[in-house]
Amino acid sequence: MKQALTKLTGIDYALAAGGFVFFLLLLHSTGTLFSPFILIASLLIMLYPIRSYPVARNIMGFAIVLFVVWLGLTVRAILAPFIISLFFAYLLHPVVTRVERWNVPRWTSALFIILCAIAVIILIVMGAVPIIIQQFGAIIQTLSTISAQFTQWIMSGNVFKTIHRYGVSNSQLRSFITDSIAPRMEDVLKHLLEGTFGIVSEFNAILTGIVNIIVIPFLTFYILKDFPLVKHRIKMMVPKDRREEAVVYYNYIDSIVGRYLRGTLIISIFDATMVSISFWLIGIQYPMVLGLLSGLLFFLPYFGFMIMLATTAVVAAMSPEPVIVHMILGLGVVGVLHIIENYAISPKVIGSKIGLHPVVLILSLFTFGYFLGFIGLLIAIPAAGSIIVIAKELEKKRKQKLQEEAAESPV
Repeated sequence: MKQALTKLTGIDYALAAGGFVFFLLLLHSTGTLFSPFILIASLLIMLYPIRSYPVARNIMGFAIVLFVVWLGLTVRAILAPFIISLFFAYLLHPVVTRVERWNVPRWTSALFIILCAIAVIILIVMGAVPIIIQQFGAIIQTLSTISAQFTQWIMSGNVFKTIHRYGVSNSQLRSFITDSIAPRMEDVLKHLLEGTFGIVSEFNAILTGIVNIIVIPFLTFYILKDFPLVKHRIKMMVPKDRREEAVVYYNYIDSIVGRYLRGTLIISIFDATMVSISFWLIGIQYPMVLGLLSGLLFFLPYFGFMIMLATTAVVAAMSPEPVIVHMILGLGVVGVLHIIENYAISPKVIGSKIGLHPVVLILSLFTFGYFLGFIGLLIAIPAAGSIIVIAKELEKKRKQKLQEEAAESPV
């Protein structure tokens, strides 16, 4: 028989209250009163005895999720190599799975593919990156020259005669242009271009400053080797009574995110290669920088295409004569590639479109980009598509439940 619970007396309550007070004083004296670890532990200890109530259970679940998000943001610098390795493993998983069907051990195919990827990255870094940096510096220098020539053209033209009629002296106007307009215009052009190509420098800083380039291949190999087990463990973390429903949502999300990221990555590489080669053949300056920019901007629907058109027009205007021919050919290449990629290649590589409304698409890009930067722009579309798919599935199940209840209820 179970031992009967002892009835608590007033002295017991007083001792418990005194112990709680001393516990708070201890937390205050050690400076951990508002530590998230202490708060989450206290909340779980207080609500665990009444976890059978839905309100308490929901509060505990939301508190755990909030704590995990805070912990992830706090130690994101430490987790960066693991996140990048998981991302690479996620991208390479279909390739390893396909090679595995040829009776090749998974660890062998994973090792071979990672070595090939490392070789490609080394070749790109050694061959393309120095040229890209050199061309990027040449663009900045060209902008400075154009700014100086524009200022000289204004100061030597008939602009002064027209403005002088309104009571402004030539010396005042020259001083204003030299001291205010010219430096500001040059700074605006530089910041505009540096912001456009800032993705390259940011990516380089991540690789050189945060990520340990030696650790990532090892992490990617071990994650990729056991990727099916990793997916299974993630599914097993869901409670058994909700596991079947969660697996359905997981498969939806995995299909959308995987198809979009892998397909978009393949098309962006194709786009960068074609733009670089086409611009080099046409004679437009800085083809590798423009090709890299075009490939990165492919991840941004609508905005990427418009930014690429504007950048191509500006850079083509810096090319040798005939400028108009270079500009028309450059814009034509970008437009034709856009049509081919979106209407011929994307349906075959990515599959059916996610189907986001343009307003939702733009809102998701702004929101994810604001909170997560360039990585947020990459995952904005598949993340928003996953949320919408889950919402539609929940709505479908709710309607089915209402129909079943209506059919079972007596007329």
